[in-house]
Amino acid sequence: MKIIVAGGAGTVGQYAIREFLGHGHEVLCIDTTTPAENTCRSLVIDLRETKSLYSAFQDADAVVHLARKRFPYTANGFDPASRVWKTPEIAEDAERFNHNVAITYNLLAASLHAGVRKIISGSSLAVYGLYYPSHPFFPDYLPIDEHHPLKPQDPYGISKLIGEELCDAFARKSSMQIASLRFAGIATGADYPKLVERQKDPLCRGTGALWTYVDVRDAATACRLALEKHFQGHQAFNICAPTTIMNVPTQDLVREYLPQVKRMRSGLEGNWSGYDTSKAEAVLGFRAEHLLKN
Repeated sequence: MKIIVAGGAGTVGQYAIREFLGHGHEVLCIDTTTPAENTCRSLVIDLRETKSLYSAFQDADAVVHLARKRFPYTANGFDPASRVWKTPEIAEDAERFNHNVAITYNLLAASLHAGVRKIISGSSLAVYGLYYPSHPFFPDYLPIDEHHPLKPQDPYGISKLIGEELCDAFARKSSMQIASLRFAGIATGADYPKLVERQKDPLCRGTGALWTYVDVRDAATACRLALEKHFQGHQAFNICAPTTIMNVPTQDLVREYLPQVKRMRSGLEGNWSGYDTSKAEAVLGFRAEHLLKN
């Protein structure tokens, strides 16, 4: 396959490119900056310039959309006292929101125009609304699968939800196969000591992530599998490790920090992820392999 990776200069993009090249695919990297590691042909393109995308996408079989502007509050906006997330940069957040939604639409429109057959769109577990709530919010049940209601309150989560709605719309009017990959927080090797440190304070970033994560290598594998598998229309998939970063049974964490959750799947024991990846395993053959050793 000829694959275009939008946002290919970023961390996940670089790992995805290496994953595709390692499995015999041809790759073109597009981004607003030149990648630090030049493993494939690359173009510097502003993803808001639709005409440039039309030209770049010609003859492509697949597009992997990993481009975005980061929302700073996702890294440092948690208030431990109230256990909610603060988003003080109203104007700046609006600009990031508008940018991310616009480039998603542009990439989908350019893909449709160029006859691209398959698309991967980088989404987030934040679409469920638990990651960055402005007031306390709890899951309806655990573990959370793709049927759980989507109720994001924050601009990042809302932008990802709108991105998925755009994917729905383009899949309805075309024969494109589109996968929205709802990634957990992505970790590189350098991040693992930080994850271990979080074990000392389970509430250091709230409970919305349910102590989940995914290794960047597994995120890249999920991208490849979603392109190599065949399914109909647009589908969303939870992508995370099958275990948490904590070294205690998950049910103990739920009892102590999420007593509001009354519905849990029976038969779960030990350390299990609060986000269910059964669909990704069944449809894509995905199961994370790079796990934090507790």
